[in-house]
Amino acid sequence: MQPRCSSRKYVRYPASVQTDNGAGEGTLFDLSPTGCRMQSNIALTPGSYLALHVEAPETESPLAVEVSIVRWHKDNQFGIEFLRYAQGVRERFTDLVEGCKAPAISKQSIEAESVLSTVAA
Repeated sequence: MQPRCSSRKYVRYPASVQTDNGAGEGTLFDLSPTGCRMQSNIALTPGSYLALHVEAPETESPLAVEVSIVRWHKDNQFGIEFLRYAQGVRERFTDLVEGCKAPAISKQSIEAESVLSTVAA
């Protein structure tokens, strides 16, 4: 058995899945910069290609993996390897897994914090 080449982080992120046979929803677990474990009711088999959009609460916008492949399947869980990312997304996955960068702060969060500061003063 080949050892893992990157660290994993347990997460529970909602994701949308797009395949040649249709679309569905799922949940990502055990995230790494190069793949994840996913649970979904969509029928996927090893060797199937798919696109993923991941809703990580630490990010302002969904993370897009343009091309992924199913490496294994057991019950309604799948091992997914990320093959091609939207620009800059691999680095964002790495940051999420390693926790090396603070989450992006949205303009709305800054405005809400400003309003709360004014009210508190």
